[in-house]
Amino acid sequence: MRPDEEFVGRALVEFFGGQTCASAADGDDPPDLYLTVGASRVGVEVTQLSQFTFEPDGTLDNRRTQDYFGLGLLDDLNARVGPSLPEGISLLLGLWVPVSNARRFRKRLIEWVAKVASAPENGFTQEREIEGSKTSISVISERPSGKKIVGFVVNKNSSADIGLNARLVLEDRIRTKSAICALLPQPLWLAVLNDYWLADADTYAVAGRHIKIGHYFERIFLVSDKGAVNELAIGA
Repeated sequence: MRPDEEFVGRALVEFFGGQTCASAADGDDPPDLYLTVGASRVGVEVTQLSQFTFEPDGTLDNRRTQDYFGLGLLDDLNARVGPSLPEGISLLLGLWVPVSNARRFRKRLIEWVAKVASAPENGFTQEREIEGSKTSISVISERPSGKKIVGFVVNKNSSADIGLNARLVLEDRIRTKSAICALLPQPLWLAVLNDYWLADADTYAVAGRHIKIGHYFERIFLVSDKGAVNELAIGA
């Protein structure tokens, strides 16, 4: 099992009474795992809930992929340019994603950051557009973490409507996984691991009641990043 599947398997075992009452084993992909509760065994398909972005052409995309580009850039800059900064000085970067051309954006951003890092002035702050995307640099005191270059990523195509985001991603995962598992024997459950930290169990409970689609899952469970498990009533 993948690490996320193992995590979900352990959470479900605890939810059903612990190792004296339940156990999880590798599945046939699909399903991702088999859960045994007492004398009954059920297939469980596992998926993750990650926030969507709303693309200009009307399609939906995975926000995590776009954000990871920016987060990876921050780590790369910290390793590449960070050591050149004097003691006690750090840079705070702001990156707005997605970008139109990742290669050119990376090149021009590295050049700009290196220029600022070559002669950093306390209190300096500046914004600049690179390949159509807003960026910012501020010279700050060194962070307690010891990282010389830190920052934040803003997704231009994300929605602030947490309830809408939760409903869309949950509906997409149910529909997609139901199609994948349509020919599998019953009973079959779906476990959704929440990677969208702004939405909690109550948010997904409300979202689930507004989803009106057919699916093949006897039960659907929401698993938090802390291992808490809640059963969702879809269309209730």
